[in-house]
Amino acid sequence: MGQQTMIAEKLAYFFDAADLGNVFEDWPEEIGLVLCLDDAGTCEMLLHHHDEGRSVLRKAGALLDRGSGEFAVVPPIEGYPTRRVMFSDEQKLLALVADEDDLAEMAADYLINYHFEQDRKARERREKEAARAAAPKSPAPSSEPFFWRPRLHLSEVRAKRQPRPKAPVIPQGYVPAEAISEVECFFAEGELRLGRRGVRLSLAPELVDIKTCTRLVQEVGFRDDLSRFVLPRKAVEGWQPGEPLVIDIPEERFPAGLRARFSGAARVAEVTITAQGVFVAPGAVIPEPEPAVSEADLKAPVRRRRFLTPLRVAVVLLTGVGLTAGTVINAVASPDRPAAAVSLVAFDDSAD
Repeated sequence: MGQQTMIAEKLAYFFDAADLGNVFEDWPEEIGLVLCLDDAGTCEMLLHHHDEGRSVLRKAGALLDRGSGEFAVVPPIEGYPTRRVMFSDEQKLLALVADEDDLAEMAADYLINYHFEQDRKARERREKEAARAAAPKSPAPSSEPFFWRPRLHLSEVRAKRQPRPKAPVIPQGYVPAEAISEVECFFAEGELRLGRRGVRLSLAPELVDIKTCTRLVQEVGFRDDLSRFVLPRKAVEGWQPGEPLVIDIPEERFPAGLRARFSGAARVAEVTITAQGVFVAPGAVIPEPEPAVSEADLKAPVRRRRFLTPLRVAVVLLTGVGLTAGTVINAVASPDRPAAAVSLVAFDDSAD
């Protein structure tokens, strides 16, 4: 039971170059990777050349502090226990590897160092063979013990990650206060409505007249929830706070839902102007002013009318249909103007 528990605590997971080539575009074909994992959550990354053979297992054992056969290996290797790894877990391990942005570059460095070391060893062998051929005596065997120490620039092991300092909790799309303390910023209130020239944004709408500058803007961007949109800074170039300005944006630049929202009554527009652009947040509907009622209308007597005869009913209906048809045509021709008021003509039998 103790042996099984010890094995369960340590795992060496091998990825070959084909696996890693699907994660990193420029991964070297001769380099593989071993993830050395333990149950404490520690993960060491061990790069190796495919010609290193079983010596990689000795390096993995050194990292896991286990001897030969005392840790699990995936895929199975003779002489080592293994375990079943689900596909979802394998994808999580690949995601962990993909998070190391500089790993492919380290693999390329390891390949260069590996070839350099192989050339060095080959050169030393040739020199020793030449020395043995020149001298009758063999050199005494070296008493220097073999040891292996992982080094980062040769990539045997990734350094353990240190906890990153916690960043201020600032949502995406917002900027810390110290970064904008001196930023130019203006605020204005305006009016949004859908008219003949598209969506019209009016700044200081109470001052707009026929002399007010009108600009056509094609560029418009939207926040992901469509709660506001932004225009380029040049849209208000030369404008000063408090001055009137009219900006028209083509209707087709807006999503259908926003066009439908703006097609009714005019809406309040909260406008923020910075160096990055003109940010517009549509607000509440602006109520239409009620028609004024004169004092004479209030004092006018109410006249009683008798029921209309069938002939007069027909005349009233025809008159109403004509007026209604005219109103519909006018509304289609001028969608940005209020519909013409329709008054119903009443006939008083007292004229008979």
